[in-house]
Amino acid sequence: MKNILIIHDASGFGKCSTTVALPILSGMALQGTILPTALLSTHTGPGFEGFTFLDLTDEMEKIVDHWHSFGLQFDAAYVGYLGSVRQIKFLERELPKLLKDDAKLYLDPVMADNGEFYYGFDEEYAKEMLNLCAIADVIMPNQTEASFLYGVEYTEGVWPQEKIDEFLRIVRQQTNASVVLTGAGFDGQSQTGAYYFDAENGDQGLATAPFIGGKFHGTGDIFGSIFVGAQANGASVQEATQLAVDYIPRIIEKSLDDPNVMHNGLQFELFIGDLANYVRMLKQNQN
Repeated sequence: MKNILIIHDASGFGKCSTTVALPILSGMALQGTILPTALLSTHTGPGFEGFTFLDLTDEMEKIVDHWHSFGLQFDAAYVGYLGSVRQIKFLERELPKLLKDDAKLYLDPVMADNGEFYYGFDEEYAKEMLNLCAIADVIMPNQTEASFLYGVEYTEGVWPQEKIDEFLRIVRQQTNASVVLTGAGFDGQSQTGAYYFDAENGDQGLATAPFIGGKFHGTGDIFGSIFVGAQANGASVQEATQLAVDYIPRIIEKSLDDPNVMHNGLQFELFIGDLANYVRMLKQNQN
């Protein structure tokens, strides 16, 4: 069983980051090891003002030193929320030692959305994140993050193909990573999705699914976890992207049965059995 290093923050209550990635990857027949970047009392969505936040940078260094002492290495790493330039620099230095020679680094450069940086993030952070993108195998930015990282003008809605081509051209000048651009298929009405580019074979295209209205905390983490789970089990970039795109509206639609969905989070747990079946079928087709 492959061991995936999950580098995300951890919220005590609320379904996002580590508390999403670990159960999804486990359900997809992968062992998860966590390196938490911060500890929060709750997720940071509406209704949780005053949440606690503990930066774990110092503890991350101690944890990794312990792992190095007995030669622990991983088959892949899935990196999400990093709270500081210091954490990025730490991972730039340590990830090459933590990953096996054939391991893949999946990076969700969490920092911005809707044309704005999240609180606590800025251009200096984006500049340093580019160095982590340069060593990644797959980067998964949303359109705002793609704009801030690579200097492409941010616009809402579906990016025309020529703008996506411009973005990919700039990316290819700086990294050999495959790219999954989330939100690229969102037309504000009936469709949403992601644009994928597979650096290994040049395959690219738009994966779409029906749009279910609303913004929900943890959606990106669910998407990324499903994508990583599929890829780590042998799915192509295209297959993994389409799988994640297909599951997000299904999970949202089912979660709307909960009148407190904004508080409780999306009910991804109801679909872990389906994802486990997907992995079993994927493995059978590979044999």
